[in-house]
Amino acid sequence: MVNIYIIVILLLVITNILFIYAYLRKRREENAHQRFKNEIAKSININIKNPVDDFLLHQLNSYIKNLEEKYKSEKYKRRNIFSILDTLSEGIILVSFNQNEIIRVDFANSFAKNIFTTENFVGRSLTEVIDNHNLIELTLKSFKTNKDMEEETSFYYPEKKYFRCQVKSINVENYRVIILLDITKEKNLEDLRREFLTIMSHEMRTPLSVISGYLETILHEPNLNEEIYQPLKKIEEEISRLTRMFNDLLDIERLEKNIGEEKRFVFFNFSNTVKRAFDFFKIVADKMSIEFEEEIEDDLYVFGNEDRLLQVVYNILDNSFKFTALKEKGEKKVWLRLYKNDNNIILEIEDTGIGIPSKELKRIFDLFYRVDKSRSRQVPGLGIGLYIVKTILDNHNARIYLDSEENNGTLFQVILPLKTSIETEA
Repeated sequence: MVNIYIIVILLLVITNILFIYAYLRKRREENAHQRFKNEIAKSININIKNPVDDFLLHQLNSYIKNLEEKYKSEKYKRRNIFSILDTLSEGIILVSFNQNEIIRVDFANSFAKNIFTTENFVGRSLTEVIDNHNLIELTLKSFKTNKDMEEETSFYYPEKKYFRCQVKSINVENYRVIILLDITKEKNLEDLRREFLTIMSHEMRTPLSVISGYLETILHEPNLNEEIYQPLKKIEEEISRLTRMFNDLLDIERLEKNIGEEKRFVFFNFSNTVKRAFDFFKIVADKMSIEFEEEIEDDLYVFGNEDRLLQVVYNILDNSFKFTALKEKGEKKVWLRLYKNDNNIILEIEDTGIGIPSKELKRIFDLFYRVDKSRSRQVPGLGIGLYIVKTILDNHNARIYLDSEENNGTLFQVILPLKTSIETEA
């Protein structure tokens, strides 16, 4: 019985305490509201005893409270967003650009902090916290051109890593988000594959040359049976294909290192070079029942390696004919155009082939990359032809653009600096 009385008394005490707390809190709010009204009334010289003025002050106070609640809510959301960004396996850096052309770091997630040279990065310039000239230049270019940028680069701190860097604009002026995608594993695997194929190419060329020599001798035998001749001829064609493939792999090594390339640069008539390519592929087009048209302006000169630029035209045309031949229905046609535009020469190769899916376009010039599509598997190759094209054009300070749509053909456009015949004579 005594215990019940004690419990009842405790409940009454707690109830009174809560009542007093609620009453005092209400009084504090009323006093604060009254002080707020007095201060506002004094600052803007209004009469709080006037019902209209008092109502306006009450509305203003409510508006301020709503702003405080929204601020707290936004602050909570922001904290949650930053927490999510910290869990990502990509580097995220938020930067701003001021009038003094200083790129300031405003935020970086945990992944991005690992490549910084200092822990105190917020509010400091990007040049102070990152030791990577390429990324700084890419970000600056994005701000100045107001365009998104993307480029591969490497960091050497705290260890060597490769990244695909994307600089993207956001809905806030003078702000950019830098996204760093770690592609170190892919790069290392690509290097291993390249090294293996280069070694294999060196080792295979000699035995292939020996086999090819013996085959040529046998095929020139006057009394060779036709039943034996045809299979041997097929073997010779496959050996020639393998030899070209291995030569391309060795070409990659020379082109990437730019070994002796510039020494072979001369002024030459590129129009004549492109016409040679047209004459060769016209025979190919007739055999494959593909319509082939040309529009080649005369006497357009460039400064470069004629053999390499002819290789560019051959590789792109070869690609166009192969994938146009795979088209099952509709027109099969390839166009070869060469014309002058301002101070540039434009080479265009267009086809009505099976096209390239949009998601594959960014990687089409990558080494060993082939579009993962059942129809393209019918075409033999290692995926190095377009990589060689891109590397040759890079060595010539030329540009290449690609426009394609799946099942609706492809357009390659190469832009080279124009040189006149007068410069050639000089």
